[in-house]
Amino acid sequence: MSSKQKSPASYEHAIEQLREPERKSRAWLEQSPVCTKIVSLDFNLEYMSSAGVKALQIEDITVHYGKPYPFEFYPESFKNQMAESLEEVKRTGQTATLEAAVVDISGNELWFHSTLVPVNDENGQLDYIIVVSIDTTERNKIENELTLLNKELEQRVISRTQELNDANELLKVLSETDALTKIANRRMYEIRITHNIATAIRTKQYLTLLIVDVDYFKKYNDNYGHAAGDIILKKVAETIDKSLPRATDLVARIGGEEFGILLPATGTSGGFEVAENIRKNIEKLAITHGYSGASGVVTVSIGLSSLKADELEKERLFREADSALYTAKETGRNRCQVFDK
Repeated sequence: MSSKQKSPASYEHAIEQLREPERKSRAWLEQSPVCTKIVSLDFNLEYMSSAGVKALQIEDITVHYGKPYPFEFYPESFKNQMAESLEEVKRTGQTATLEAAVVDISGNELWFHSTLVPVNDENGQLDYIIVVSIDTTERNKIENELTLLNKELEQRVISRTQELNDANELLKVLSETDALTKIANRRMYEIRITHNIATAIRTKQYLTLLIVDVDYFKKYNDNYGHAAGDIILKKVAETIDKSLPRATDLVARIGGEEFGILLPATGTSGGFEVAENIRKNIEKLAITHGYSGASGVVTVSIGLSSLKADELEKERLFREADSALYTAKETGRNRCQVFDK
């Protein structure tokens, strides 16, 4: 008898075989949370256990017996996957598995992991297919929630990491910036001069240091007040910064009214030109200073030193620039002075 000619009695026998363990254990088939189905080789449903009936909210499963499986109310994607799996089992005689979403009578989505098992008759010929399905809806829900939670946590970690990076960057900027003038501070100056010296020695180029001092700043502070003095320092710092010709040049506040300027790959003549430009630009601000012995406006004095190769050493560079500044102040102020070797 062919598969198409199998009588209902044959399926009843298969069902009875499934029910035999139930009679022994009192819980396997109808009371089991596992949904068990018998599907004929024509892919008609011949039996479904109560777990599947309850999950799908089907009032009378018997009306579906002898009709094509999967049911019409299942999603098209599930029907296609199950049909392909049934065809595969019938063609190969091998067990197959799939996990996909179905819907119940009310349209609610349910997930099942199904194992399709071929069953042979006494002659070793494929007789029917048992489909054992486990409801994985809750597991998938938890997995999806965990996935969303992990994504949220990852996003929080990324956000917190960015916040930490931003905070560290801000801390770095603050630690290297003068609070009043907003230019580099002494710490940044020390970092840069060390780096500039190493580069200058390696490339056999000059490094020039300018030390700038606001002329008669104490008298300005004493007569116009510290708030006015702070404004002067801000304007001087801003003017120096704008007067520097290259992004690699650095101005830093290294003392009360004293500024250090690093000019990489710059010799004496180039450094003096930059110094003079700074001095003139500050004088052009025309900020009244009625207590200056150098001019009626705020001015600066600048000392300059340029060193290269074996001569280049941090303390020597500073000492020579400072000595040149002292000479500039002793010889009238409001002027630039190159260290006299």
